[in-house]
Formats: sequence, structure tokens, C-alpha cells
Amino acid sequence: MITYDEKMKLMIDYKYPLSAKYDPEWIYENKMGSQCLWLVESLTRIMTLKPGMRVLDMGCGKALTSIFLAKEFGVTVFANDFWISPDENWKRISEAGVENLVFPIMGEAHNLPYAKNFFDAIICVNSFQFYGTADTYLSDYMSHLLRDGGEFGLVVWGPNKEFNGKVPDDMEKS
Repeated sequence: MITYDEKMKLMIDYKYPLSAKYDPEWIYENKMGSQCLWLVESLTRIMTLKPGMRVLDMGCGKALTSIFLAKEFGVTVFANDFWISPDENWKRISEAGVENLVFPIMGEAHNLPYAKNFFDAIICVNSFQFYGTADTYLSDYMSHLLRDGGEFGLVVWGPNKEFNGKVPDDMEKS
């Protein structure tokens, strides 16, 4: 059985220096699946985010990635999720001190409440597989929200190498 201290150590990886600044207990208590700050930090390494940009954090879950984007890049984030209440996310956003930069929204992915060409960037961190599986999802529901020249970033968790026929022992259920 893994101990609490071991769990906390698993939340920090210094390959992700921006994410390593965040309280591992806060990350662990609020995560929904994989370590989302590592994923968003990886994604932001290949995107151009600047203070003042409007970013849609689609499927933001408990708004950890939205808070990260606001703190690390000074962008204005619309933290959109369908499952987590905006009131719950607002509490986390306020406690993080970014209530002037992060706005929690409850919106369904096929009926998003935003103006055309409104966003400079749209980011989907470990969420696209829940709503974007139709071949035309991007063209039908999302592309019109992005301004000309805007960036779309998508990242999901996955193994770092192929299994070659067998799931690795350390990933097997015990």
C-alpha cells in the first residue's frame, strides 16, 4: 500500500518546474485523473501564451489548469466544465488569488456560450475524449470560437512508450 507521503512525492516531478511550485496536496486533492499540471505545462511549451490573451480551458475539471495558466502566463481564462459547479471552482479560483483572471463557466461542449472569434487560444487538457469524438466536432463546435491566428492545444495522458503486447507490470492492477 502506498503511503500518503509517497503519494505527495508522486505529484512533483522537476521535469515540470512550473508545476513543481504548486502544493502537492492541493494537486492530489483536486485532481481528476492524471496529473493535469504536467500535461498543461507540456502543452504550454509549444504554445504562445501572453498576458492579456483570452483562453478557453475546455473541460477544466476543478480549474487547476485554469489557475496554472493565469498564474504562470497572466492570461484571462474561461474555465469551462460541464461536471464541476462554477461555485465550487470559484472557491478554488478565489483561494488561489486569480479571481480577476479566471472565470468559471458551466457549459456543455456542444452548446458553448461564447462569441465567434472570441478566444486567442483554446486548450483541452485530458478532456477532449469526453466530448470531441465526432469527426466534425472541431469544425462544428469549436473552430468558430478561435480568432484568426489563434492556437488550439490538446493534450491527453498516455504511456510514454508502446506496450509491445503486454501491459507493463507497474501498470497492472494489484
